[in-house]
Amino acid sequence: MRVGRPWTTFRMEGRARVALLLLGLTGCSAASGDEAPTRQEGPLVAEASLRPPRAVDSLLSLFDQTASVVEGDVVDVRSEFSPRTGPWTVVTLGDVRAHLGAAPRELRLKQAGGLLPDGRQFVVSHVPRFVRGARYVVFLRNTGWSLSPVLDEHAFRVESVGGREVLVGAEGGLVSGLGSAGVRQTAPVFETVDLMGARPAMRAEAQARSAPEALEREAFLSLLQNHLRARGISVAGAFREEPVTTASSLSVPVTPAVAPSAVPGVVPLQPERDIPPGQP
Repeated sequence: MRVGRPWTTFRMEGRARVALLLLGLTGCSAASGDEAPTRQEGPLVAEASLRPPRAVDSLLSLFDQTASVVEGDVVDVRSEFSPRTGPWTVVTLGDVRAHLGAAPRELRLKQAGGLLPDGRQFVVSHVPRFVRGARYVVFLRNTGWSLSPVLDEHAFRVESVGGREVLVGAEGGLVSGLGSAGVRQTAPVFETVDLMGARPAMRAEAQARSAPEALEREAFLSLLQNHLRARGISVAGAFREEPVTTASSLSVPVTPAVAPSAVPGVVPLQPERDIPPGQP
């Protein structure tokens, strides 16, 4: 689907800007979001009690904000909507294994964006998209958060390339190591995950390459653990399943860009009514 870019700004953990987009979608399947079952909505976490996030601009700042590094299968992806906090996409990881820190056997990752009651989809950039049925290695935050508990898009999909299990980043590059700036990745080898959560294909120009610079999954995880031991540090803190009280897609200060021409299927964003947390 071709879309235009009526972008707006919004605060995000570790980033100054994030783009929002409303898309008109029809015939959405369970992979992009079902109607959530009726359930009692729990209270949001008080922001004052949480450590605030900061930019992930170095390997040390990455480790400092990591509660755990886990690996698990995406067993469910669905949308939830609340008049109080807007649309969210909930990703459930099963058969979870903690490589650093601790984690239960099943994890629920709640991220901003998802289906609206009228069938349109509210899209937030820099929030990782997950493929149902794929296995991921995910860095979970130990700070407060408002858009995603995943630390700065550090959700890496396990793929087979040249007979090796490697990790694919949000932009389609392969994890190739660790550097002073953080996790190193190659140029894109796979396409990015689309809005429907389909498994991306390998790029045509990368078909003949075995990507020797990419680390195998186990090699990267061992490197991560060895690096922490060598520095005498460890990850700490707890992953929090719920966002802070200020998290609400219904109170986003929207300033749409002026598009040169109308694009079919795209609904320009309009200023939203600010709804205080806890009020319908």
